[in-house]
Amino acid sequence: MNFDIVRKIKTSQFKASFSDLRLRDQFSLIIFLLGLLVTLIPQHVTYAQPVGLQAGSGPVLVFDSGTTDHDDYLAALGQELTDQYYQQQAQLHAIRLQKLTAQVRTYLEQRNSPLAEYAHVLVTLRNWKKITALANAESTLCRRYPTHLANCWGVGGADLWDMGDNLGEGVVSMNHFLNNYPRRSVVKYSQMSFEHMNGFYKQPAAQHWVDNNYAVYDDLVEIEKNVE
Repeated sequence: MNFDIVRKIKTSQFKASFSDLRLRDQFSLIIFLLGLLVTLIPQHVTYAQPVGLQAGSGPVLVFDSGTTDHDDYLAALGQELTDQYYQQQAQLHAIRLQKLTAQVRTYLEQRNSPLAEYAHVLVTLRNWKKITALANAESTLCRRYPTHLANCWGVGGADLWDMGDNLGEGVVSMNHFLNNYPRRSVVKYSQMSFEHMNGFYKQPAAQHWVDNNYAVYDDLVEIEKNVE
């Protein structure tokens, strides 16, 4: 063999800039590198220390876990991603609530209901659809009620309860009432169907009362369903 012959292989230099990559490719590369980091870095680093000798035996080794900096980093990264997710969900919920408020307000305005002014309060309540439906059955969507009591749901019967200074306070009081009454009943009004409430909340029972509730309640269910 002739050792004087040296063959040189010259290769071209290749350059790749991260900033030149498309955003999707940059993201994929980051995810790949993070996955590689998790795979390559050991989950625990251990150190063996002799702690003593027993008769007829060698040294006993105790393994102590080492640093966990990478675990802390990954935990922090996971928390950041979790926070971002919940922030996005909160923003989506706020946008949806805004759209729902607008549609409910329009629905009530078309029916000349004073509740329209408080739609932004109404839709935040757990029982907002039932509150509105009961207002329809009891006072034609609050078009006829004693304004100084803010009670358009007939709560209290002949001795109507004071529900607040305005219908904004009234709907909040009504939501509390539905969640907590009847006091001695395990099943509260918020959990009852209108058929169950008929003859109980509504005395004496009347089928037209049930029908007047559903006339509005079903509309509100449809509105809520169609809000994107």
